[in-house]
Amino acid sequence: MSRETETGLIGVVAASHCMLAQEMLAAAEMIVGPLRNCKAVCFKPAQSVDELIKLMGDAIKEVDQGQGVLILTDLFGGTPANISLSFQGPKVEVICGMNLPMLIKLAGCRNGHNLREAASLLKEYGQRHISLAGEVLSRPAK
Repeated sequence: MSRETETGLIGVVAASHCMLAQEMLAAAEMIVGPLRNCKAVCFKPAQSVDELIKLMGDAIKEVDQGQGVLILTDLFGGTPANISLSFQGPKVEVICGMNLPMLIKLAGCRNGHNLREAASLLKEYGQRHISLAGEVLSRPAK
């Protein structure tokens, strides 16, 4: 896909402890194909806060094509979320608690939605796809 056709996409940074963000993006791409303007930032324990801030800032700049950037983090209150929240603003939105359904939905919701709409849609979709299997399986058939 050329850079010109990507300009309408909201940029995405998946941020996590260890390699979770990289593997989550890889799993989503195995299901839906390549995710353009997406980058994983994997935080390692030995990295300094300054280094993590630089990594996040560089990733945001790399994926921002003018429509803003959505940062998905693994855990609210963890270092990836705390660093990400320092970038929160009109052109950057942060969702904490990323899951695979969110990343799959992401493939189809970045065109035609602004940053806030896409963030809200992904949050709701991710929450809706959390299930307690015993409850689902024990429901009577309709």
